[in-house]
Amino acid sequence: MLVDALMGDDTPTDSLRLGVIRVTGPDAGEFLRAQLSNDVSRLGPDRHFLAAWCDAKGRTQLVLRVVATPEAYLLLLPQSLVESALKRLRMFVLRSKVELADVGARYGIVGLHDADAAPQVNETAIHDGQIWLGLPGSAEHPGRTLVLHTADTAAPDPALAADSSAWLLSDIDAGVPQVTAATQGEFVPQMLNLHWLMAVDFDKGCYPGQEVIARLHYRGRLTRRVFRLAWTGTCPMPGELVHDEAGDLAGQILQAAGDDAGRALAVLKIEAAARNGLRAENAGALTPLALPYPTPD
Repeated sequence: MLVDALMGDDTPTDSLRLGVIRVTGPDAGEFLRAQLSNDVSRLGPDRHFLAAWCDAKGRTQLVLRVVATPEAYLLLLPQSLVESALKRLRMFVLRSKVELADVGARYGIVGLHDADAAPQVNETAIHDGQIWLGLPGSAEHPGRTLVLHTADTAAPDPALAADSSAWLLSDIDAGVPQVTAATQGEFVPQMLNLHWLMAVDFDKGCYPGQEVIARLHYRGRLTRRVFRLAWTGTCPMPGELVHDEAGDLAGQILQAAGDDAGRALAVLKIEAAARNGLRAENAGALTPLALPYPTPD
């Protein structure tokens, strides 16, 4: 069995600060289908995707990468959110035959840039017992791969692995958002560009917040979305506010990387993003940059 082969008792090194929740049981698929913005019934062991888990108001509590295996679903998310995510998800299990477990200690998760065997976006491949996940790319790194391995399977060549800072910068350049404790519950999925990253299925059944999300899609107008920004000075922090040169609130930082200069993702008012003089609250100037995918405002 694939998952059994990947499970070990030792703790591999994880440099990307990602956690893993394993979802098993006869009702696992239906449970996740009823909770997430994307439809797990469309997944097979050769596919994975992003999804949001939202509250009743349609606000994103988690951005997850969902991986299907023959025996289980694996949910990849920031390590710092795993404990709270498990507590909240378990509240919705009720009488469903579903088990959720934190299995992050059993996995090492490595990020590779432009590996020769990189799968296509949203494709899953198995190489020597490792799970390879093809991710959206950036201009600098068009092929990006997450590799899951255990103590029972060899890790990818360390010389090819990105450290956590380089991988965060790569995520930013690919325009892939993430929420943290500072930004949970702030944005509907469309404000995070998740509909453009194929993380929202507007044709599937109900899930928490679905009415709000669908109403914005079919009848509303998106006034805020994720922008990629260059920054100088002090690295902005998640949740840090962004203002324009007049001092008006323009948005909020999601994630940022770099030392004296770098890049960030922020949810900004679309009209404010075109203004000059954008600044993070406790950092320096911000300059809008292109994203690697279309954003038809």
